Amino acid sequence: MQARPNTGVVVFLALIAGLIGGLGGAFVYGIYLAPPDDGGTQTPPPRTDTVQIKTETDAIVQAVAATQDAVLKIETLTGATPTNLWDYLYGPRVMPGVGSGFFFEYEDRLLVLTNAHVVADAQEIMLELADGRRVKGKLIGAEAGSDIAVVEPVDLQGEVKPLALGDSDAVKVGEWVIAMGNPFGHYTGTVTVGVVSATGFREVGPEQRRNVIQTDAAINRGNSGGPLLNLAGQVVGINYAIYSENREMTTVGIGFAIPINEAELMLHFLIHGGPWLGIGDIVPNSAGFARYAGLATDQGVVVMEVFAGGPAAQAGLREGDVIMSVGGKTVINGEDLREAILAQEIGQQVPVVINRGGQQTTLNITAGRIPGR
Repeated sequence: MQARPNTGVVVFLALIAGLIGGLGGAFVYGIYLAPPDDGGTQTPPPRTDTVQIKTETDAIVQAVAATQDAVLKIETLTGATPTNLWDYLYGPRVMPGVGSGFFFEYEDRLLVLTNAHVVADAQEIMLELADGRRVKGKLIGAEAGSDIAVVEPVDLQGEVKPLALGDSDAVKVGEWVIAMGNPFGHYTGTVTVGVVSATGFREVGPEQRRNVIQTDAAINRGNSGGPLLNLAGQVVGINYAIYSENREMTTVGIGFAIPINEAELMLHFLIHGGPWLGIGDIVPNSAGFARYAGLATDQGVVVMEVFAGGPAAQAGLREGDVIMSVGGKTVINGEDLREAILAQEIGQQVPVVINRGGQQTTLNITAGRIPGR
């Protein structure tokens, strides 16, 4: 994106899985904000709610004490792709990374929930518990669109109390929340506290709006995948991104967490490999894209990839088709499509309304499993 004069500062959305050593981040979006108002500093009135403050402090301390042993550090080794001859001859073949995660229970299995961008491409996953125990992790499933991943600890000895998953729909703006994780890969077991600044759909990428919990609790590189807790010690979100005004990804008090209710929708899919329709990349449609691509409609999402031999391909879905609805649910972006698919059952016939060359038709696609699952 090119700078526009006199429009303010560039703000980057930074994914916060760090690299051990360099701890670099992935900047995926820049926007322009108006310059801050220079209206002077006002002195706030003295606080009089000391009893309430003490009560809230006690609740925070109790919540942390009850949950901190279930939060862990995730270290990864990922294959490095050479980008030039020097790297090809002398560069590293693997890149270390670090993030956070937490234990939860699903169908009587002790598993780890984290971000897909922390573990998705890892050749090796190592889990470090709060008490120093280290065990290998096995990737069960990861989905880039939701940025959710599930890892299973291998041969974990001893007991671990999993975190309870709360209700992110009940989160209110202004309530206290606790962010836990391992910022910068060094400060294991770090706890920060803030309030919920906003909820709902926010700009989190190029032409991408996502339902998130926004908080001013300090979130830094390496916190990706850590839990965002309410004062009852329940997980209400998964920390995954921050806005930063510079490439150093300095925290400015705008952090984002994936609502835990959305993550729960993904669990059955990630663990059991379905429901799966075999639809790959899509692009949200728009008037500009429709003109560029010569489409007859500017609604829905445009199919860019159909997996050969998958349910959608067998039903006749093609690249370039525009999906208007799935299972009776109108689709206008990738999040709509994902939620509509996840609402189906494996083996169920799913009516998918498409627009192809100006003609609207319905394909009946049988939901299946990802091959090999």
